[in-house]
Amino acid sequence: METNNLDDEGKRLVAALVEAVQNKDSEAIKNLKYENLFYGSNLLDVVISYIWLTHEIVDFDFGFHVIKKGTKLYRIRRYKKDTDFTDIKEWSYPPSMPENRANKKGEPALYLGTTETVCDLETHIKNGEKYVLGEYEVMEDIKLGGFLMCEDCSKMSRFLAPVILNAFLIAPSRGEKNKDLFDYIDEHYKDLSLNDLKIADAKRLDLPLKFGFVNKKEEYYKITNNLIEPFKKKYPDGLFYSSCFLPLSTAGIICSDSNCVLYKSGMNKVRFINASIRIKESNISGVETIKLLVENDYSLDSEKEKQG
Repeated sequence: METNNLDDEGKRLVAALVEAVQNKDSEAIKNLKYENLFYGSNLLDVVISYIWLTHEIVDFDFGFHVIKKGTKLYRIRRYKKDTDFTDIKEWSYPPSMPENRANKKGEPALYLGTTETVCDLETHIKNGEKYVLGEYEVMEDIKLGGFLMCEDCSKMSRFLAPVILNAFLIAPSRGEKNKDLFDYIDEHYKDLSLNDLKIADAKRLDLPLKFGFVNKKEEYYKITNNLIEPFKKKYPDGLFYSSCFLPLSTAGIICSDSNCVLYKSGMNKVRFINASIRIKESNISGVETIKLLVENDYSLDSEKEKQG
């Protein structure tokens, strides 16, 4: 985002923030960075503003999550009869190192889930299909960054900032494996446009699906990698984030079914311990889970009430 794309008020806000940073005025920085963050016209503008602000001017603190030594983590792979899944090398990061939501092409990254359930939903295993469940053990505490808390939850913009950014990070990306999911999303949100993504949508748990609907596949992972770049410097072990199917691990809410991506530092703190061949025996799919989420109109407010 170039400042010459801003109107006079936008340029004034940027200039005021730069001055506050230069003067090391911490209170002014805290206020002005959120004014800049929410200056745009829709929720995608919040994402773009965050990327620009963190790369060029200022830092945000959204906390961290520690996965304790002894914790089990999981990964699901599709079964192939000519693959030796007992070979530990099969459970390292993909050797082709493709670009994904939290790693650039050529960057080693190991994506794991905290439960078999979340891995099942995200690999789109069909009922009756064979798959292989890999189990890992955390050998040393892992410290992971993420959009996990707010700097001051008494102010709405500061509470919603990590909620919105996490929702964008976990949005589904179009592909052949999730065609059924996007058939449903495209039909349900067919009249949605970018300008319809307003602040009022930020508390709805279907926000990641709306982001998924408006995103262009060829650009999405490039944006998510820019989004999480600041975490790599502060938390070299990796990143902790929720799933679009169970989007509950966000600012102030903890869900047992979540994801993590480990970089080299984090991978050195886990070990692969077991692989088991299984057959899916449930009709519950990612699409059915999404339908429940959307059609019951869940929001963060309702989840916080459940947690007391």
